[in-house]
Amino acid sequence: MTLLKWLVVYAVMGWISTAEVKAAEALPEGVRIIKAASAEFQLRSAGLEHKGPAVVLLSGPNEHWHSDSGWFALLQPVLAAKYRTYAIDRLGQGLSSEVNNPSYRRFAEDLAVVLRALNEQEILLLSFASSSVSGLLFAHQNSRLKIQALLLIDPDIPLPGSIALYKGYPADWYKANLAQLLPELKTGVWTDRTAKKLQQERQLVQKLVPADYANQMDWAYFDFMAQQRLRIERQQSRAKEIAAYADDLDAYQALPFYTKRPVSVINSDFEQQQINQNPEQKSQLLAWQQEGDGWSKEQAQRSGGQYIELKDSDHLVLFQQPAVITKAVDWLMALPEK
Repeated sequence: MTLLKWLVVYAVMGWISTAEVKAAEALPEGVRIIKAASAEFQLRSAGLEHKGPAVVLLSGPNEHWHSDSGWFALLQPVLAAKYRTYAIDRLGQGLSSEVNNPSYRRFAEDLAVVLRALNEQEILLLSFASSSVSGLLFAHQNSRLKIQALLLIDPDIPLPGSIALYKGYPADWYKANLAQLLPELKTGVWTDRTAKKLQQERQLVQKLVPADYANQMDWAYFDFMAQQRLRIERQQSRAKEIAAYADDLDAYQALPFYTKRPVSVINSDFEQQQINQNPEQKSQLLAWQQEGDGWSKEQAQRSGGQYIELKDSDHLVLFQQPAVITKAVDWLMALPEK
């Protein structure tokens, strides 16, 4: 067995820490650990030769709540052909530092510190799924930073019906049971089920990547990040972040529409899969879908962005629709300054 495989086994069993993994494991191309304030963040950069605003990639969760920069294993190489790009992992994700209170609210504050450390003052912020919480909080809180635009992909919807749905199961269960769950996770009781989910995710992504983008898909990076998700401390971090999600949503719901710079929204119809699979919740899920469509259109219209609707689309738009996302980024980058 190679050193790398032994490290994965040790990390999964909880026998070595994040710091030991970082010290012993060769990092993927473009990855480095950046120190900002009192923490370390995993950063993957690509396309650094390009001028102009940097594209900052913020990841949110899929159905299994995996929400690290592994989701940009295709999109970042694609965008890096034109733009300087950074994929930044929140505390508790990838090889970023462990923290007792990971949350999207905290990352909105951390992101400002990381960008200062990078000396990046002009950015386009691309947020996937629940990272819209961090992205929009960050945009509202950092008026001095030059933001070219925001691109939200299947964002969380800060309206009452959607918020009520998000705060339900499993988020409410994690919040109620976190104290008992963390020591259970330390025993490895969920490691096998996590491994099965990772296998399902890989099989899904293999189906989603378009044939003409296959040679740009970075499977080595995707698999590296999947290995981090399997580690005990990362399982615990996910539980902590899910437990904090309700408070994230309260802060998010209080935000007005962001109108200082254009906000484009790519809105897939992934909710339809859940509607079909859960007929007993059909009315609530339909209301969620309709509320999301309405908010997304209004946010784009009020800010001068684009509303881009995708039909028959998976939630992992990042793999299935790289051309659509690239075109949306190109459009935002071409906008004049206000």
